[in-house]
Amino acid sequence: MKKALIIIDVQKGFINASTLKIVRNIRDYIKKHSRFYEVVIYTKYYNHKSSNFVKRFDWHGFMNKEQTNFADEITEFINNKYVFIKDTYGSFVDNKLMNFLKKHKIQQVELAGFDTENCVLTFARDAFDRGFSVVVYKDLTASHSMPKLHRAALEIIKNNIGEVQ
Repeated sequence: MKKALIIIDVQKGFINASTLKIVRNIRDYIKKHSRFYEVVIYTKYYNHKSSNFVKRFDWHGFMNKEQTNFADEITEFINNKYVFIKDTYGSFVDNKLMNFLKKHKIQQVELAGFDTENCVLTFARDAFDRGFSVVVYKDLTASHSMPKLHRAALEIIKNNIGEVQ
């Protein structure tokens, strides 16, 4: 089975006391395990003034490089041709990522990153809906706002979408 490791939104704006350890865990995991994947993909979130986050919540975060740049701990592993930019929770909004996964004949996606209750959960559900087997690593994901949201999202994933390891 061809697998892809998906690193979701491991960006400076999501790093705090709750997530710093996870960034290091992801770095160590990539170092040890990336060779077992067909491809390692990174998603990157950008907000903009016409986004739903601004329109609906008047939230203006992630509009500058201090927040949107990838965490320093993982930049050495990133190849820009494997970076997919998004402006919402989901990564499948356009067909770029789906076409890329099809081209590489990926059957299973394994997820790490932030925030478990938002972008990770959305990615997991969207991947499931598109026929992929889904694995989420509980020690490689976190919520930067509330640990209980991380735990709740993992329960949803385990009971409705895929495997949690």
